[in-house]
Amino acid sequence: MIKRHEKQQQFEESDANLIVGNIEKCPISPQQLALTTSDSPYVVQTFNSGLTAEVYRIRLNGKDYTLKKKRPVARVQNLDGQFSFLNEVQRRSYFQQIKDAPQTSDAFRCIVETIYADYRLGIILSDWIEGEPVKKLTPSLLSQLFSTLTECEKVGLFEWDLCAGNLLVDSNQKLWLFDFGYMYEFDPLTEFNSDGTNAPLFQFCERFETRFFSGWLLEQGCSHRQSIEVFRNVKQAAVNVLAEKKSWLQRHRADRAISHFAEALREQYLTALESDASLENLFTVEMFRSHVLDIEDDLDGKSCTSTTIKRVNTVLEMIENFYPLLQEQDALFFHNEGKSKEQLINSYQKKLSLVKQYQLQPDECPRDHG
Repeated sequence: MIKRHEKQQQFEESDANLIVGNIEKCPISPQQLALTTSDSPYVVQTFNSGLTAEVYRIRLNGKDYTLKKKRPVARVQNLDGQFSFLNEVQRRSYFQQIKDAPQTSDAFRCIVETIYADYRLGIILSDWIEGEPVKKLTPSLLSQLFSTLTECEKVGLFEWDLCAGNLLVDSNQKLWLFDFGYMYEFDPLTEFNSDGTNAPLFQFCERFETRFFSGWLLEQGCSHRQSIEVFRNVKQAAVNVLAEKKSWLQRHRADRAISHFAEALREQYLTALESDASLENLFTVEMFRSHVLDIEDDLDGKSCTSTTIKRVNTVLEMIENFYPLLQEQDALFFHNEGKSKEQLINSYQKKLSLVKQYQLQPDECPRDHG
């Protein structure tokens, strides 16, 4: 992480630029795109909720586009947030090369096309996607998502931020991924993720559950029974892609620890799917983990929302009702490790105060990162 920040800082301070796409495909000049505001005559919609960029739906010559403009100052107060726009342009540059190659384009069909991007001008132009946020987690959508994430990992890219604002579903029920500000490079044959071998906890299914699924369940107001059934679909979709991932790792002679982890994860999910009781226990443990991790992420960026408050209250309820299970299943990790029930309750009561202190204003909430 430190090396990535150092490289990005060096690029930021240099005279170098990064351009993606063909300028001839721009409907107007890049310079004019960079001057776009909500008052520009070609702007159809403005989305001001992104933490690192403003997003516009623009219409030129009868065609709609998505224009993403870098904010002068990111609303996320950490280095990953400060460099997220640069990181996204870097990822889009690589993705476009892959999508332009016939032998790899189909595997990345859920990744949005980039028409043109200019880092120094602070612009990213894409086709407008006529879609809506995920409302129903079908097996098809889960398969599309997990397959795409696995393909990204094969080419050495790990996605950390699978939040609701970064996923769209079009009228054909096709899933689109279009925000890559927190997708980082790693070696899939020797590392678990872009943090190397330090934290195998972070993997594609965990990232989905932490950044999207756990919060989505709170927002949807799903009953416990409904939540368990969707969770079952999530784990089944993960099992399917893990089988293929394991084979790929073996064919490419990945380090034993990496292959073993993929197999162990698949076995864990398969075991949970064999009985209702096992699935219930895994659901409790993994939702607790997801809420705990996302609370820390929001606190770190000082970018908390009403959902963060719901997460803390849910964690407090889970500590009260399931402490023995959480302790037995090693769900008390990082800063929670070794704490008694009373200590955990006290800790999250204090976090609740901080979460309320760091609340974003309604127009700042990250509903749509573009």
